[in-house]
Amino acid sequence: MKIGIVNTMDIKTARVFRFQAIFILLLALLTAALATPTPTADVDFAILFADEATADSVAQVTFREEEGQDFSSLFDGTEAGGDDGFMQIDTAFAWSNHRINSGRFDYKTLMPGDSIKIQLVDSAQGKFFAHPFPNYVTSRFGLRRYMWHYGIDVKLNRGDTLRCAFDGIVRVVQFDRRGYGNVAVVRHHNGLETVYGHMQRVLVQPNQRVKAGEPVGLGGNTGRSTGAHLHFEIRYFGEPFNPEYIIDFDKYVLKSDTLVLTRDNFEYLTEVRKTVYHVVRRGDNLGSIARRYGTTVNNLCRLNGITPRTTLSIGRRLVVRSGKEAEKQVVSAASTPPMNPQAPMDAHIEEAESVGGPDVDPAGD
Repeated sequence: MKIGIVNTMDIKTARVFRFQAIFILLLALLTAALATPTPTADVDFAILFADEATADSVAQVTFREEEGQDFSSLFDGTEAGGDDGFMQIDTAFAWSNHRINSGRFDYKTLMPGDSIKIQLVDSAQGKFFAHPFPNYVTSRFGLRRYMWHYGIDVKLNRGDTLRCAFDGIVRVVQFDRRGYGNVAVVRHHNGLETVYGHMQRVLVQPNQRVKAGEPVGLGGNTGRSTGAHLHFEIRYFGEPFNPEYIIDFDKYVLKSDTLVLTRDNFEYLTEVRKTVYHVVRRGDNLGSIARRYGTTVNNLCRLNGITPRTTLSIGRRLVVRSGKEAEKQVVSAASTPPMNPQAPMDAHIEEAESVGGPDVDPAGD
């Protein structure tokens, strides 16, 4: 009986020693594992984004489309080591995937002598320019007939490939039936944006990265237009300026690798914004509109390119007072060339509402 008790105690003691040995072994293994760096501790996060590049070297990034959200952390180039040419693209300023005209800077804060310098082309930084479409100009920046034209119109045929002017990130892709038609807005370095309107088909998507020269769409005649052409705009933080100030549309090249903007480039807006419009409502006629604004039917006809017999459709926007001095204040790069004599003046007729600029958003946003 006494021997049996001794044997039982020995068995219990052995079990305790065994458990202690196993515990010590596990502790040693855990300590060694923590002391050894894991293979993924220094992963280059550029690799994680490399898989997002498509066959044509365009990377896609998705996120919540919240108006006013700061997306700079997604697009500032840090994900790809900052050497992909997208570092200086500002996505914090009025970024919206829905509004063509999402915001604008106050150009009046520019004092005489102030200038904004933007390096457009720099091979060392991977910045290049590509002409959107090489053909003749059919309509220029400025007052056209009775409303302001904020861009340049270039003749093309349906299906012609349109290319991105500079590296950028697509901000807006939409169909604007009252104006731009199929349109894409691309944001570039240092607050620049380009607008491509009236396309037959858009080949890019919102938040997609595109390089200079890559296709953005196919030429067409969508929206408020009666002839195939490209409506092309350049804006600085939402405010359009004359594209011919920096681009030679005859030679299809930049006039300078560096863009220098001053208040003079935007001074025309002071007069343009004095323009007063009336939206036609049920029961309106030229006589009643003229009386309401203290003008005449003849003046309304002159400002809007219509006749007293013109039928007014509900929702049409009529100019009732125009900022006449705006045309004189457009900076057009000292040597803006005359209209190409071979360009048919009636190649297309595009309603002015279709190129709304910062105050007239044709998309109605």
